[in-house]
Amino acid sequence: MITSKLLFVVLLGTASIAHAGTQYTTQPASNITTTTAQLNGYSASTIGLSGEIIDYGETTNYGFSVLVTPAGVNGPVSAQVANLECGTQYHFRFHGDPKPPRSTLQGEDLTFTTLPCNPTILNNISLETGGQYYLVAENNGGDTVNANRLAIGPWEQFNLIDINGGDLLSGDEIHIQTTSGYYFVAEQGGGAALNANRTAASIWETFTIELPNNPGALIQNGDNIALKSINGYYVQAVNNGGFGTNVLPTVIGCNAMYPCSLEMFKIIF
Repeated sequence: MITSKLLFVVLLGTASIAHAGTQYTTQPASNITTTTAQLNGYSASTIGLSGEIIDYGETTNYGFSVLVTPAGVNGPVSAQVANLECGTQYHFRFHGDPKPPRSTLQGEDLTFTTLPCNPTILNNISLETGGQYYLVAENNGGDTVNANRLAIGPWEQFNLIDINGGDLLSGDEIHIQTTSGYYFVAEQGGGAALNANRTAASIWETFTIELPNNPGALIQNGDNIALKSINGYYVQAVNNGGFGTNVLPTVIGCNAMYPCSLEMFKIIF
């Protein structure tokens, strides 16, 4: 009997620690597009608890829930959500597993708004390297992207989709689409290859177009621009053209042979 009472006390104490020792903080959403977003939170826990979720929806009644990753950690967590409505405000909150005897503590409600529904589309743009080679979506899409063409043809022309609409400005997020409907993708969100083989656009297919040192400026025909992936890597033409491409650099580099040009492209409307 004494052993049973002692076991009960130990188990009760553990449940109390799990509840009192965990705090959930909802953090701002990131990587927001017209239909997708990354919802973020922070778990300050003395023990690992799995089953933590983020509720989201158009009101504080939410209506949708998604498990966070990584599970059961003391630190930042996140969840990717898709199939959202464009131009719409969403509420979300991070909290523990609602099933007893888990913690019922929860973070505060935050909001985010998906990007507008009517992007600006510039048709038949081309991108020229400093070595005067053009980017090409091999086979007009469904394949890799190279920088080895000396003239513009159908495979070297693309649709540039300015996600937030209006004028094309330095700092805008964009998609690049082949004329056959494939999207440019920075594999892994950057740090790997550049392909043109996706049939739908999400965060890996999203790039920031930049006029270096000139944020917010209007981008015009003939400007030299850079393309940055969602994770902060830049599109690069190997050897300034004549070869392939990648999305490896984290800065716009300069060297004696190719001064600040490997990651720069002339945009031709």
